[in-house]
Amino acid sequence: MEVPRDFVLAAQMTQLPAPHPLPAPRISVILPAFNVGHYIAAAIASLQSQTFTDFEALVIDDGSTDTTRQQALSAIGTDPRFRLTQQANRGLSGARNTGLDLARAPFIAFLDGDDRFAPTFLQSLHDTLHSTSADWVACGVAFCPPDGTRHPHSAIHGQPEPRADGQAVPFALEDWADVICHFPSAWNKLYRRDFIGDQRFDDGTWYEDHGFFHRLAAKSRVLHHISDPLYLYTLDRDGQITRADSDRVFDQIAVLETSATVFRASDKTGAETGLSRLATRLFCERLEVIRTPQRATWFRQEAADFFARHQLAPDWRWDRHIDALQACSLSGTPAITIRHDAAADDDAARHTLLPDPSSPLAPFFRLTTADQPADHTGVVIDLPGSGWVDHNALADLARQLLHSDLAATLVTLIPTAPQPQPVLSPDSALDLTPTRHALLVKAAFACQPISPTPQLRLAEQALRLCAAQAPITCAQARVPMPRQITPPTLPDMQDLDQWAAALAPLLPRGGARRLFLRAASLRMAQDQQRGRLRLALLLRLWLIGRKRGWTGTNGTIDADTPPILRRIFRQKPAG
Repeated sequence: MEVPRDFVLAAQMTQLPAPHPLPAPRISVILPAFNVGHYIAAAIASLQSQTFTDFEALVIDDGSTDTTRQQALSAIGTDPRFRLTQQANRGLSGARNTGLDLARAPFIAFLDGDDRFAPTFLQSLHDTLHSTSADWVACGVAFCPPDGTRHPHSAIHGQPEPRADGQAVPFALEDWADVICHFPSAWNKLYRRDFIGDQRFDDGTWYEDHGFFHRLAAKSRVLHHISDPLYLYTLDRDGQITRADSDRVFDQIAVLETSATVFRASDKTGAETGLSRLATRLFCERLEVIRTPQRATWFRQEAADFFARHQLAPDWRWDRHIDALQACSLSGTPAITIRHDAAADDDAARHTLLPDPSSPLAPFFRLTTADQPADHTGVVIDLPGSGWVDHNALADLARQLLHSDLAATLVTLIPTAPQPQPVLSPDSALDLTPTRHALLVKAAFACQPISPTPQLRLAEQALRLCAAQAPITCAQARVPMPRQITPPTLPDMQDLDQWAAALAPLLPRGGARRLFLRAASLRMAQDQQRGRLRLALLLRLWLIGRKRGWTGTNGTIDADTPPILRRIFRQKPAG
């Protein structure tokens, strides 16, 4: 039998005499290596430490220009299970494809040149395939930063915590929404060689694992999974594709187009949902590493175009680890809408209400006037007056709200004495004062306000949430924190009367009178601060009260209602 030429070459490189061909091993491990001279020895050592020993390791030096080849030869020593092949640089896909062409075993595994296998990786995955007759099996991952720590992950998006039992569990792949939860990486899996068949990695692109994984998933009904972190992934290495801030990140678009074709051509359900979720996660992951503002803006636009082209919307709710603000921005609209009158004519106020344009938070905020309709995604907050806003804290609250089942968050604006978490009711909604509180509301629940006055917008939004029985929480952080708040312009009494009449179905019994008298009390207090008390105002209040039947009838009003108003309306204070 003729000895393969590359086997002889490997023997010559390691100063071994050319041996007779070895019998086919049980597993072929394909180890591509490009300029990983500082890491390749550890990768090879992790293979030599495997408890399962019946394997061949195909080390593909993909045109390295550093010491990768020398370090590999030194680490291999005289171990006959290793074959070193050199080729001109073809990229990770080309190196893996070379390994697939050379592989002789019935099972295939991939190990990147800067990573390692845990000692039981091959044994655990092989035993699972042997006992289940499955086509492939995956395992959990341990992320290994330079400080020597390990951070385990199940390698299932949305379910990061490894299971405690360590047993192999079959995951159905009948729906694409189930498929895309699994890491699409080639390296944390063991495959039957006949399952891969003539399937190869796409040459000339980054993120090549996705097409390979999705084409295999399209013809598979189950993926067995061991949650133990048996693959050791090196973090923060120079040159890592997934951490690169370059124009190559736009390769992600083409890769997703390929996945879209695979999804829609298969007989699995959930192609649109799966594609939306996959695109959302991948676009957000790319934006995490883009540090160039112009490139980030361009990438967001390309992402928005992708969603529009496929008639999809970003979907982040399935995985709490996806940045909801980043995901919302993929639709082309910032996630947080601040509605404020300053959006129309006050440049200085806009400067304080929005983040600095160079801030990473800038793409998440926009400023509009109160009469602008809200989008269907993201959150809306109506702010009174002007002042500095804690954008980091507001962004954190918005992320929490978007990932929750809540409709809104009641946000404290200025420091107050500790209070029990409020329960928003129609009555308490009337007590919301715009100088102290704001409502951060999911856009789907944000109403188009009737009144332009911040005081009435806040109460109206609260009343509508109560009428819809929408779940609401209270923010523990006092956010946003204006350094100063300009007192809101109080509505004209006639306008307030008309507003209350329009919202009468949402108001509790006596609520219109209580809100009306609260506004009248604030107006009188402002007048007294200016050293005047207008009789015309008192006369108008009396006329409105008489017209609405509020004078001389029972009802609840605030304890701090001025005596003169109590006399006009013939009311005793509450309590």
